[in-house]
Amino acid sequence: MSEQNTTRYLKYAIGEIILVVIGILIALQINNWNEQRKIDKVEKEMLTSLYKSIANDTIRWNSEFEGYNEQLVYGNYIKQKFQENASHEKRLDTAFALISSSYLQEAEHIPFNNLLNKGIDIVKNDSIKFYLNRYYDHSKDLEEVENYFENSKYYRQHIYPKYFKSYKYGREAIPIDYEQLKTNSEFKIALDYTINDAYFYRGWSEHKKEDALRLLGLIQEELQLKDND
Repeated sequence: MSEQNTTRYLKYAIGEIILVVIGILIALQINNWNEQRKIDKVEKEMLTSLYKSIANDTIRWNSEFEGYNEQLVYGNYIKQKFQENASHEKRLDTAFALISSSYLQEAEHIPFNNLLNKGIDIVKNDSIKFYLNRYYDHSKDLEEVENYFENSKYYRQHIYPKYFKSYKYGREAIPIDYEQLKTNSEFKIALDYTINDAYFYRGWSEHKKEDALRLLGLIQEELQLKDND
């Protein structure tokens, strides 16, 4: 009878151990599931914030593109008038002001910086991570290029004070001596730089918008997948 009791108690003990192990495993699984839900929630919040920010960026890129396109149009207009040795006309005063009014804009970095602080690997989609890094790196690189050339600053500090008697930002700049300006080498070189830069930056505005739209599509698709989970 003692042997039978011992066997019975052993079976009971083993059963209890198995139940405890199963309970621990279930508890761990539930804990892991809850932790993953928290991570997924943070990822969704980060992606939603990025989506809104990048959507706002596209408005900037449209404005930036139009600004450089306008700069290009007016720069070529001035150059053509100089080449034709044309007389002064009022539209030229508008053109002189607008060739320096465009500037590069940087993407809104706060949502991306928040993601970096959380750890970018919280985003599981590798394509989104790749294009996010490229998008924000390019924005910073172009801002540094603009700071280096400082086209608008050069006009404000050197061109307008030396060769113009009045200047209203984005409206008009009236030359002191239009006939002398047509042959002034400093102004003509500055104008060439303006036209070349406008071509370059206008193209990059298009690229930034294309990257933004690609990212918006990827993020939207990812958010829809999460909503369906």
